[in-house]
Amino acid sequence: MLPTSTPQVSPADHPLRQELRHLLPLAGPIILSQLGQVGMTVVDTMMVGPLGAQALAAIGLGAAIHMFFLIVCSGVIFAMTPLISQAFGAGDPERSRLVLMQGLWLALLGSIPVVVTSLIGGRIALALGQDPGVSHLCGEFLWALAWGVTPQFAFMTCRQYLEGIDQARAPMVITGLGLLANIAANSCLIYGVSGWIPAMGAVGTGWATTTVRWVMCLAIIVYLIAGQQPFRRRHLRPDWAIISHLLRLGAPIGTQLGLELGLFSFAAVMMGWLGPTALAAHQVTLNIASTTFMVALGVSLAGAIRVGQHLGAGEIARVRHASTATYLVTLGFMSACAILFVSVPETLLRLYTPDAAVIALGTRLLLMAALFQVFDGAQVAGTSILRGLSDTRVPMIVGTVGYWLIGVPTAYVLAFHTSWGPVGVWAGLCAGLAIVAVLMALRVRRLLRLPSDGHVPIVT
Repeated sequence: MLPTSTPQVSPADHPLRQELRHLLPLAGPIILSQLGQVGMTVVDTMMVGPLGAQALAAIGLGAAIHMFFLIVCSGVIFAMTPLISQAFGAGDPERSRLVLMQGLWLALLGSIPVVVTSLIGGRIALALGQDPGVSHLCGEFLWALAWGVTPQFAFMTCRQYLEGIDQARAPMVITGLGLLANIAANSCLIYGVSGWIPAMGAVGTGWATTTVRWVMCLAIIVYLIAGQQPFRRRHLRPDWAIISHLLRLGAPIGTQLGLELGLFSFAAVMMGWLGPTALAAHQVTLNIASTTFMVALGVSLAGAIRVGQHLGAGEIARVRHASTATYLVTLGFMSACAILFVSVPETLLRLYTPDAAVIALGTRLLLMAALFQVFDGAQVAGTSILRGLSDTRVPMIVGTVGYWLIGVPTAYVLAFHTSWGPVGVWAGLCAGLAIVAVLMALRVRRLLRLPSDGHVPIVT
């Protein structure tokens, strides 16, 4: 009788390695797109920096207010990810195109409240107790941004569609070109062109962003019409079943993102109470942390797409591999960034501002941001995996607990009732993110425990 042997799986054929080989090429263009988007904010901050702490504080506050309302109202756009990726995995391109068109209708409606709040941004800043000079400049900046909201929503919608069907390179290229255009437009509008364009100061960066948003929107629509041709007459009519599904998934996403961004926006408000220097240091530190976060977000978004595609194809075991790969890559990268923050904080800060007071405070904040990185990476990985599984209600509840019942009170107490000051605000952010990261991981683990019938218990 011949001896029996168990077939050996080579390391290269391990399912997790196979998943990584698919995840990373998808994540690459998404990461570059994310970096391009945040790069525009970074460029705005760096080019406004020489104008002084007040200009830097106004742009930082305005960006916080603008992004809060923009992200909250774009929840339905992010709800497209599971629907499109699951349809793609199931081999149903017709449904993917239909979801795109319904997403565009909802995006158009969702942009309206963002436009309105941007137009009254100066009043919002004053109502939040900010310095009058900072509030006035913030209002002018937001007024300029208001006219680019609708094309931004349209671009985001088309990008979700392309990424969900594994066509992420076009948005990446358009975003990269948009970043270059933003640098040129900022240079012309902030500082002026002798004899041609008057210097507009910090407000010029708002008009530069609006101009670039329109160009990017037109570019991606032209690409879709020329290549994918998803805009067909039969898709124009509202499909109430899909719209209802998008709203059901998107409302919790928008709420959860609003809770998270609300945490950061309120952190900016608290920094404003501590003075322009604290707000400027916070803005620079947040810009640095946001840049590295875009990589973690890009990997996590790719993970959500892979999870959705495997779910649509009925390959439940591969859903688990995609989830594990997402956590491994995200946490590995964010841990490396934390080491960088601790090692060369002043070098990073000097890229943004020469102000000695801002650099001194920013160095302390950046050390706290190193810990923040790991928690932020873990929570975005968990959130994205759950979104790929169409589970959006639980993350909303988790966000409520972590961000507002723990994060905000902790930040306020440490900042204003201890000697921690501005560092206390960041300590509160870390506390909130840590709780959310742990609870998200527990939720992912629970859903991915396969029952006897081999199906993941997805809540839709």
